Amino acid sequence: MEDSKRKTEIKRTVSPLSPFIEISLDNVLYNLKALRRNAPSTVGVIAVVKDCAYGIGANPVALILEQYGDVDFFAVARTEEAFSLRKAGLKSSILVLGRATEDHLRAGLENNFIFTLNDPSDLYKWKTYPFDIRFHINFDTGMTRNGIGNHELDEMIDIMDKSPSLRMEGVYTHLACADEPGSSSVQKQIGKFKESIVKLCEKNRPPLHIHYSNSAACMQFPIQDCTLVRPGIALYGCKPDPLQEFKPELKPVAALKSRVTKMKKVAAGTAISYGGNYTTSTTTWIATVALGYAHGLPRFLSSRGEVLIGYKRYKIAGNVTMDYIMVDAGPNPDISVGDEVVAIGTQGEEIITVDEVAAHGNTIGYEILCHLSKSIDRIYFLGNTIVYHESGHIF
Repeated sequence: MEDSKRKTEIKRTVSPLSPFIEISLDNVLYNLKALRRNAPSTVGVIAVVKDCAYGIGANPVALILEQYGDVDFFAVARTEEAFSLRKAGLKSSILVLGRATEDHLRAGLENNFIFTLNDPSDLYKWKTYPFDIRFHINFDTGMTRNGIGNHELDEMIDIMDKSPSLRMEGVYTHLACADEPGSSSVQKQIGKFKESIVKLCEKNRPPLHIHYSNSAACMQFPIQDCTLVRPGIALYGCKPDPLQEFKPELKPVAALKSRVTKMKKVAAGTAISYGGNYTTSTTTWIATVALGYAHGLPRFLSSRGEVLIGYKRYKIAGNVTMDYIMVDAGPNPDISVGDEVVAIGTQGEEIITVDEVAAHGNTIGYEILCHLSKSIDRIYFLGNTIVYHESGHIF
């Protein structure tokens, strides 16, 4: 009964025969609770909602996590993202992981933004600004991307000691290989990280916040000597590596769906889609579906991926095009124009996960989620009720 009501609501909300994305906020909350069970009860959470919450939608996700998820911090990549969250009504502290302009730093105090020291040159600039700057130090312990090295710390401490406006509140590092089974680099990186913390404490600058556990570390390694964990991709129902098993089990968050727009009976030997590299072996029916790479369905699924129609799997026939795919429905299909098509998500007992799609392209779930289009409708569910509808219509 509830499923039927939910489908009716979607059909009323979304344009007929158009692709759309469903987001389960209940499953975001479930995944957060599952990850929390892996950590000590005293450890808090920084929910990483950078880059549109990995394509899911930062504002609705962050607001639900703040209201129901007992999250201590939120992390974004750029200050513009932090402003967007504030405008949406988020009240929690926001950590900006990337670099920031002087204007952004100036606005930080009144907006409860905390910034990141990613390079020694930043601190030389910051000390000249006539306002306070709250920040976490990003230590480069092996990622070789952003952050400062242990050998640069004494110089940074000296600058902080002479500049009371520089308010160092926390430290973190990023683990490069936490998703690799039995990786020795994790303990090496944590060891370097602890050396930096010891040095700060010896200089009477103990950090209030300490964090290093990304999703992979939360799921594969004991959480020790930190005050916060920093999950990202796991919140959104994906494994850090789609080809490995991780615990705890997560629930899928995003679904990419559309409908059948045309059914056509074709003879054996009929070429399908651009390039004609898929040819029917027998007389069959081809279902055209309003879904393509413009909406987030990767082109590498051409003649490889599958979709769900009527609780069954059907193979994509030929190249994925910008706005359509064709599906080989077989000689006697029970499929009609208007039927729901699931490219990512569940239908009955069947499921196509983001990780399954990623594995077809030798990539990761992060990339699949981040490429979900903003040009189509997004419908957010909480407790089987639509709580937010983001229209993708462009006029």
